[in-house]
Amino acid sequence: MYYSASTAGFYDPALHPSIPADAVEITAAQHAALLSAQSAGKRIVPDANGYPTLEDPAAPTPEKTRAARVAAVQSHLDATAQAAGYDNIYTACTYADEPAVAKFQAEGQAFRAWRSLVWAHCHQVLADVQAGVRGIPSAAELIAELPALNLPT
Repeated sequence: MYYSASTAGFYDPALHPSIPADAVEITAAQHAALLSAQSAGKRIVPDANGYPTLEDPAAPTPEKTRAARVAAVQSHLDATAQAAGYDNIYTACTYADEPAVAKFQAEGQAFRAWRSLVWAHCHQVLADVQAGVRGIPSAAELIAELPALNLPT
């Protein structure tokens, strides 16, 4: 088995008639260990001599972390609306100004108010993280501290 730093790929001579010039030979056991570690979240990168080594994945940038938390909150809003029988949070909120069915209007108003409270809390948490007031919560931790939805009965 061979590893090429220039392509970041593995090559088996039995399968690949052309192997990059920079490829270095590794054992089947090394190849298996590298792939196993990669499956567990490690990154395969070349060392100074072009041999494959493992390293921890790069930490996400603050922007990626923020985007991931915002996406988690949006998913939570949508999933909660779907659990109540709506397509998503947007469609649930559209009923707030629709008086034809009082139940739907009351639920729409509750969803709209809840959505505003959730986003206000989320943005405050993110501002606190950016200011160094607190650490970044996991998505699950952030969801757990969001305001609760109170639908009318």
